[in-house]
Amino acid sequence: MKKNAPFLIAGLLLIGMIWYFVQEKSQFYNWSQEFDTEGEHPYDMKILYNVLDGRFNFKVLSERVTKELPIDETVTNKITYLYIGEMPEYTEEEAWHLRDFVKSGGNAFLITKDIQDSLAEILIYPEDCGSATTWNGKNLDVYTEKVYAGLNHKSLNEHYYQYQYVKNEYSTKFRWEYIPEGAFCNSDKRENPIAALGTFALPDKKNKTYINFIRLKVGKGYFYFHTNPIMFTNMYMVDSAGFEYGNYVFSHISTDNVFWDRESMYPPQNGTNKRRDKTNIPVQSPLDYIFSQPSLRWSWFLSIILGVVFVLFGAKRRQRKIPVLQQNRNTSLEFVETIGSLYFQQQDHIGIAKKQMHLFLAHIRQRYNLVTRDLDDKLINRIATRSKVDVQIIHDIFIEYFRLRKIMQKPYSNISAKTLNNFYLLIERFHNEVKNTHFVKGNV
Repeated sequence: MKKNAPFLIAGLLLIGMIWYFVQEKSQFYNWSQEFDTEGEHPYDMKILYNVLDGRFNFKVLSERVTKELPIDETVTNKITYLYIGEMPEYTEEEAWHLRDFVKSGGNAFLITKDIQDSLAEILIYPEDCGSATTWNGKNLDVYTEKVYAGLNHKSLNEHYYQYQYVKNEYSTKFRWEYIPEGAFCNSDKRENPIAALGTFALPDKKNKTYINFIRLKVGKGYFYFHTNPIMFTNMYMVDSAGFEYGNYVFSHISTDNVFWDRESMYPPQNGTNKRRDKTNIPVQSPLDYIFSQPSLRWSWFLSIILGVVFVLFGAKRRQRKIPVLQQNRNTSLEFVETIGSLYFQQQDHIGIAKKQMHLFLAHIRQRYNLVTRDLDDKLINRIATRSKVDVQIIHDIFIEYFRLRKIMQKPYSNISAKTLNNFYLLIERFHNEVKNTHFVKGNV
């Protein structure tokens, strides 16, 4: 009986832990907006990070923008600066440096609720509008559960994407920020012209739209501001509609190099001082936060109990275990399979057809350095010339896409799996011809 006592105690403790965590299963997810690029919680950004990392030459800044962001005109036009999260902690020097980067030809994407104070003072001049506006970068908001986001593009004006805020697995109200209409007065005559690129609407008032995506021209480059960073988190990017909306927003990035700034989420360090975001938190004891959270508090108590049990019954000399080295795994295929399974379950053939054409055009831009803005006979002939593929093969792809696009424009339309497969085979035929052409050249 004495030999079995440790196992009985450990078994009872294990059963207690399992029961407790089953009761508190909703707390396994962190529903706060952390915007962590490696996090798998609803409001982290692992999916977006993986998508952008595979699409661009990606770099995560490890230093402040003044140290890593160039302002040389020969370099800036090849770089897009990206920041997503809560309002960045720029110093006045960093704000001016970012302005100079854009002015010399770079582009900057800032997806945050408000424009940071130092940057707003540099870019926004309320006097451009006289007394018509008092907008200084601080945005307004609507408090509701659900909104419908869209883009100001002639082919997408009637297309909206639903976003519903969820917390602790329940739908609840959320503050959706937007830019006031008064910000757009004299938009063409002001020193830094401003243009609206996207809006969102409420379910019961779709005729009333709220601007949440703008472009601000500064010198030779552009600032892009989006007021709803939550729309690009895992919660929505895993859905085909959210993925498509994010793809349209980031299609405004025209460079191959993207610098993602994570350092500006925190104030800069001055000498040996700690960051201000941590010194402002009053701390009475290192265990205050642990005891303030039920899950962490019980985990702490259980850890102490298990430690005591181990000391009493298991603290005897044992042979050291030989560690097993885990083989490195490539999770890229698992990610692709997950996204593929999602599309298969939803049977969204129209969405897949759009993605196929977008990927095909992206391949044409990157591989053959062609502009694919106008899908006409000139583009077909240029593709045929550079790829050495029969012009009829390329012509068949565009003709089929134009036919499918007419179907896509009809409300509640869909296409069959057979039609989707035929479209895929046309594109695959092009790639096979390219491979065969290169193979023949190599043999010669």
